[in-house]
Amino acid sequence: MTRFDQIYKEIVNNILTNGMKQSGQVRTVYADGEPAYTQYLYGVNFAIHPEDGLPILQSKRVAWKTAFREMDWIWRSMSNDVKELQAQNCHIWDEWQKEDGTIGPAYGARLAHPTLRTLHRPDGSRYQEEVDQVSYIINQIKYNPSSRRIMTTLYETDYLSEMALEPCVWTTNWNVDDKGKLHLFVKQRSCDVCAGFPFNVVQYHLLHRRIAQVTGRQLGSMYWTIDNAHIYDRHIETVQEQVNQDLSALDQEPALILPDNLDYFNVPLSEAKIENYQHLGSFKFEIAI
Repeated sequence: MTRFDQIYKEIVNNILTNGMKQSGQVRTVYADGEPAYTQYLYGVNFAIHPEDGLPILQSKRVAWKTAFREMDWIWRSMSNDVKELQAQNCHIWDEWQKEDGTIGPAYGARLAHPTLRTLHRPDGSRYQEEVDQVSYIINQIKYNPSSRRIMTTLYETDYLSEMALEPCVWTTNWNVDDKGKLHLFVKQRSCDVCAGFPFNVVQYHLLHRRIAQVTGRQLGSMYWTIDNAHIYDRHIETVQEQVNQDLSALDQEPALILPDNLDYFNVPLSEAKIENYQHLGSFKFEIAI
């Protein structure tokens, strides 16, 4: 059992034991048109430390190749074009594809949008340049590591009305401590605990590891905050079955293998791979749209 399996089970049980039940009018519906109600908690926090290993669930199969393709699409290609994912047989954004084939000015499009920023050279001198958000954080982690302003945001109010879906994981904050360890803080406004959450955590662990690698920093901890962590009503029975399984027979620890090439923008995140991944099979959760 991974450490994340323990964290995940605690979150699930906490929501089912102490969470509030949603009622009244809701935005989300199932494919049959019925309202998708949730049981939810506010303010869920946890941390993944380097000694905790790879945060991928073993209580169920996580389609990590698909997760890595989506992360590459957002955080390296900085794209909003759903057709690019479909060409890789990745269809997780099909339900939100707009007529122009994109998800609107969301996710990767926000990271790619250039703004005038103050950057640093290796000698510490400064200059200003229009740059995307990912290039900015890489520059700062390398050459201005004491900064407390190494952040990205996807939640730009000028563009929200045009987005097919407002971002769920919406901000990151990167800090380098005095020992050279890179710590990542992730903020999530809304979290579908059964369907999206296992994807999100292994995705941002991959990003954390890769950014640490290409900037020459040691891996620190990843701190995660969820504003609204919820389980949909049609997911409850299945997720209870999932987290209450016996994982004692799983005797291998999964490991993330990164590409050796340190060129962040020319080497896809999806070239990373996971070895020794044992799990207890697939659990299907109906998507609420």
